[in-house]
Amino acid sequence: MVKNLFWVCSQRRPWALLAAASCILGGAIPGARAQNMVDNLINHYCAQAMNADFAKAGKTPPTGMVAYTCNCVIQQVNAQATIDQAKATCQAQATAKYPTP
Repeated sequence: MVKNLFWVCSQRRPWALLAAASCILGGAIPGARAQNMVDNLINHYCAQAMNADFAKAGKTPPTGMVAYTCNCVIQQVNAQATIDQAKATCQAQATAKYPTP
Protein backbone atom coordinates (compact mmCIF):
# COMPACT_ATOMS: atom_id res chain seq x y z
CA MET A 1 0.00 0.00 0.00
CA VAL A 2 2.78 2.44 0.87
CA LYS A 3 4.48 1.65 -2.43
CA ASN A 4 1.27 2.44 -4.33
CA LEU A 5 0.76 5.66 -2.37
CA PHE A 6 4.36 6.69 -3.11
CA TRP A 7 3.81 6.06 -6.83
CA VAL A 8 0.55 8.03 -6.90
CA CYS A 9 2.11 10.94 -5.02
CA SER A 10 5.19 11.00 -7.22
CA GLN A 11 3.10 10.95 -10.40
CA ARG A 12 0.59 13.58 -9.38
CA ARG A 13 2.52 15.89 -7.09
CA PRO A 14 6.30 15.62 -7.42
CA TRP A 15 6.79 18.87 -5.51
CA ALA A 16 4.69 17.57 -2.61
CA LEU A 17 6.75 14.40 -2.60
CA LEU A 18 9.89 16.51 -2.57
CA ALA A 19 8.67 18.51 0.43
CA ALA A 20 7.78 15.34 2.33
CA ALA A 21 11.11 13.72 1.47
CA SER A 22 13.05 16.75 2.67
CA CYS A 23 11.26 16.60 6.03
CA ILE A 24 11.87 12.88 6.39
CA LEU A 25 15.49 12.99 5.23
CA GLY A 26 16.24 16.01 7.36
CA GLY A 27 15.39 14.06 10.49
CA ALA A 28 16.82 10.70 9.49
CA ILE A 29 20.22 11.56 8.01
CA PRO A 30 22.69 13.87 9.71
CA GLY A 31 23.88 17.21 8.41
CA ALA A 32 25.47 17.71 5.03
CA ARG A 33 24.50 14.29 3.68
CA ALA A 34 20.82 15.00 4.25
CA GLN A 35 21.11 18.44 2.68
CA ASN A 36 22.92 17.00 -0.33
CA MET A 37 20.20 14.40 -0.78
CA VAL A 38 17.48 17.06 -0.58
CA ASP A 39 19.36 19.23 -3.08
CA ASN A 40 19.66 16.26 -5.44
CA LEU A 41 15.93 15.57 -5.16
CA ILE A 42 15.10 19.20 -5.87
CA ASN A 43 17.43 19.19 -8.87
CA HIS A 44 15.98 15.94 -10.20
CA TYR A 45 12.34 17.00 -10.02
CA CYS A 46 13.07 20.52 -11.21
CA ALA A 47 14.97 19.31 -14.29
CA GLN A 48 12.32 16.67 -14.99
CA ALA A 49 9.52 19.25 -14.80
CA MET A 50 11.36 21.79 -16.95
CA ASN A 51 12.26 19.25 -19.63
CA ALA A 52 8.67 17.99 -19.69
CA ASP A 53 7.33 21.54 -20.07
CA PHE A 54 9.70 22.28 -22.95
CA ALA A 55 8.90 18.94 -24.61
CA LYS A 56 5.17 19.61 -24.30
CA ALA A 57 5.74 22.97 -26.00
CA GLY A 58 7.80 21.28 -28.73
CA LYS A 59 10.90 23.29 -27.84
CA THR A 60 14.39 22.63 -26.57
CA PRO A 61 15.60 24.63 -23.58
CA PRO A 62 18.59 26.90 -24.23
CA THR A 63 21.91 25.41 -23.15
CA GLY A 64 22.44 25.96 -19.44
CA MET A 65 18.90 27.11 -18.68
CA VAL A 66 17.75 23.98 -16.85
CA ALA A 67 20.88 23.81 -14.68
CA TYR A 68 20.72 27.55 -13.95
CA THR A 69 17.05 27.44 -13.01
CA CYS A 70 17.29 24.33 -10.87
CA ASN A 71 20.36 25.63 -9.02
CA CYS A 72 18.40 28.81 -8.35
CA VAL A 73 15.48 26.77 -6.97
CA ILE A 74 17.85 24.86 -4.69
CA GLN A 75 19.34 28.10 -3.37
CA GLN A 76 15.90 29.65 -2.83
CA VAL A 77 14.55 26.59 -0.98
CA ASN A 78 17.68 26.43 1.17
CA ALA A 79 17.02 30.09 2.02
CA GLN A 80 13.56 29.08 3.33
CA ALA A 81 11.47 30.00 0.27
CA THR A 82 8.54 27.76 -0.53
CA ILE A 83 8.68 25.67 -3.69
CA ASP A 84 6.13 27.96 -5.35
CA GLN A 85 8.08 31.08 -4.37
CA ALA A 86 11.35 29.55 -5.57
CA LYS A 87 9.76 28.46 -8.84
CA ALA A 88 8.33 31.92 -9.53
CA THR A 89 11.56 33.73 -8.65
CA CYS A 90 13.81 31.40 -10.61
CA GLN A 91 11.51 31.18 -13.62
CA ALA A 92 11.58 34.98 -13.90
CA GLN A 93 15.37 35.10 -13.55
CA ALA A 94 15.94 32.31 -16.06
CA THR A 95 13.54 33.85 -18.57
CA ALA A 96 15.44 37.15 -18.35
CA LYS A 97 18.83 35.44 -18.70
CA TYR A 98 17.82 32.91 -21.38
CA PRO A 99 15.25 34.47 -23.69
CA THR A 100 13.45 31.85 -25.75
CA PRO A 101 12.01 32.46 -29.21
